[in-house]
Amino acid sequence: MKVGVDAHMVGSHETGNETYVKGLVEGFKASGDGLEVIAYHVGSPWTAPGPGVRFERLLTGNPYVRLGVELPARSLAERLDILHMTYGTPVWSAAPLVVTIHDICYATNPEWFSQHDLRVLRAMVPRSIKQAAHVITDSEDARRQIIDHYAVPESKISAILIGPGAGAQPITTEEAGEELRGLGLDPDRPYVLSVGNIQPRKNLVRLVEAFNVLVHGRGHDLDLAIVGPRHYRAEDIVAAAAPVANRVHFTGYVTDRQLAACYRHSSVYVFPSLYEGFGLPAIEAMAQGTPIACSNAGSLPEVCGEAAIYFDPLSVESIVDAVDRILVDSEVRKRLIAAAAARVGLFDWKQTARETLAVYRTVSM
Repeated sequence: MKVGVDAHMVGSHETGNETYVKGLVEGFKASGDGLEVIAYHVGSPWTAPGPGVRFERLLTGNPYVRLGVELPARSLAERLDILHMTYGTPVWSAAPLVVTIHDICYATNPEWFSQHDLRVLRAMVPRSIKQAAHVITDSEDARRQIIDHYAVPESKISAILIGPGAGAQPITTEEAGEELRGLGLDPDRPYVLSVGNIQPRKNLVRLVEAFNVLVHGRGHDLDLAIVGPRHYRAEDIVAAAAPVANRVHFTGYVTDRQLAACYRHSSVYVFPSLYEGFGLPAIEAMAQGTPIACSNAGSLPEVCGEAAIYFDPLSVESIVDAVDRILVDSEVRKRLIAAAAARVGLFDWKQTARETLAVYRTVSM
């Protein structure tokens, strides 16, 4: 079976989308199942070819050319059996289409998105769902939401767990300290960590307000590190941080090694999102032995299981209580770290690749 995978987003700082495609390709390289995968990329390949995986450069990253001309033409010229896309499918394809959609919160909560992004997603995603032979998503929560919102037949959509991102890579405490210094962070100061694009869905205004209470109301001497690029309405979070600006560090986009270091040294990882279709940072925090305080929204309880203390993301006081409990109770910390070590093995890119291949085989029959 010959499968084309659209990897145009790799290298473009698309965070979760980029991590997904890179992890899936690595999973195929390690699976040894005889599949022939062509990863269509922009720029240089991010890794070496491997068994059954090769790379072909797209002529341009322009979406109109990529989706309107180039990938359709390549599906025909390469005689692909499957073309696997993320969110948006080409206007036509000589091969059956599989599309991965991580979530549809643009449809359920449009207030979290810019008007430009809404126009693109509203035009692209419903058409892609209809056009695809099969839809893949990352969690049962996201699967149910897509089924309910778009009346997708249950047999047409699969939830396949994904593996960890690069933030889970092994790193020693000493190595992590050096990486933190390069980001302007003091590895000798305790800090609370949050990772993700800075946008309304991530609920960072309430996190900053909770951090203010932890420092000035609960007496904790620590900092807050917010890791990720600034997106829609990032200025709201920056403004909210003004009362504790000397303690809040916005790192921007970081390298994979720096990301691992941020998890490794943090006292608590806080995941305050109003919705997540999966939640890659939670797995990365588990892998680095960082206790997690987590929103009870979306798929996050499905992902974290017993490895987190949960809070209501709409309540600042609930966030404060969850983080405070982890900071002051060593037994809670130990329990969470042990639960994370047991749970993180559930998330493996080789298993993701195997289950994705099963979808390909079903579609191509």
